[in-house]
Amino acid sequence: MALLDSAEQLLSARPLADISLTDIASGAGLSRAGVYFYFDNKDALVEAAIARRVNELLKAISDWTASPDAPFATSAEQCIQACFAIWRRSGPLLTAAVGMLSHRPALRAAWEEYFHRCADILATAIERDRDRGLLPHHGDARAMALALSWMVERNAYMLYSRNHTEEEEQTLLTTLTLLCRQAVGATTPPNT
Repeated sequence: MALLDSAEQLLSARPLADISLTDIASGAGLSRAGVYFYFDNKDALVEAAIARRVNELLKAISDWTASPDAPFATSAEQCIQACFAIWRRSGPLLTAAVGMLSHRPALRAAWEEYFHRCADILATAIERDRDRGLLPHHGDARAMALALSWMVERNAYMLYSRNHTEEEEQTLLTTLTLLCRQAVGATTPPNT
């Protein structure tokens, strides 16, 4: 939808507080009045743009479940890569989302669903690798997986909400992958 694209494009150039509904409408080739046919206000429009990206994340998670035998290391790497891919493409929009989470319950629920679904997949992979003898049996797998999911997201937010280099991005990807493996007790080096 052109309005969602316009909002996202404008957010890549300036903060949400500096963008008006008229700016978004103009970028989509509509009048301000035309926007009200679709959305009640600017926050609702931005929330819809954010929800579109969160749905992409949820779809990526669905794709991971197609590989039920994947070891934890593979699942964790896919989680990190998917998170960074969406932040790379939509960092300013997701930065705006973080600012809206406290006062937009539907957005917060979708955001949390993403992390809980990630944690479910990672916890399953941890338990599977424990049963295979590849990981030690220590700590609650679900709690560990949820903490790792949030750790990845917070680091992505900190990186993509500011200017950074490709080297910084790669270093953070490598570090997060290593930290996830170490947190669950993996002793073999990553495949990358």
